[in-house]
Amino acid sequence: MTIVIIILFIISIALIGLSFFQRDNVKELEQELDHLQLSAMQEIYKLKKKMRIVEEELLQNDVPLKEQAKPYQEDEGANPKRILAKYRQGMSLEAIALSEASSVEEIRTIVEQNERALT
Repeated sequence: MTIVIIILFIISIALIGLSFFQRDNVKELEQELDHLQLSAMQEIYKLKKKMRIVEEELLQNDVPLKEQAKPYQEDEGANPKRILAKYRQGMSLEAIALSEASSVEEIRTIVEQNERALT
């Protein structure tokens, strides 16, 4: 009986020692999860940065400056095709008037005169 207890004791010590040298699957999964999480966070950061840049570019394009429109105004005058194209894109009459360096009334009359072309 004592021999059996000694053998079981030796086997238990050997199994405990063996368990320390085995790979820890849970630890590997945790490391892989951390790596995936960091990769996802980096991708999200890059996408947010790109979105900010695109939004800034869109905002800059939505607010045309009078200085940019004056050379066209001097050469060509009020261009109905350009005004109608901007109106079709959804720009307000005020924004078109600012970009074309003309009054809102002029833009309104051009749009009303060419209403058939819009529909």
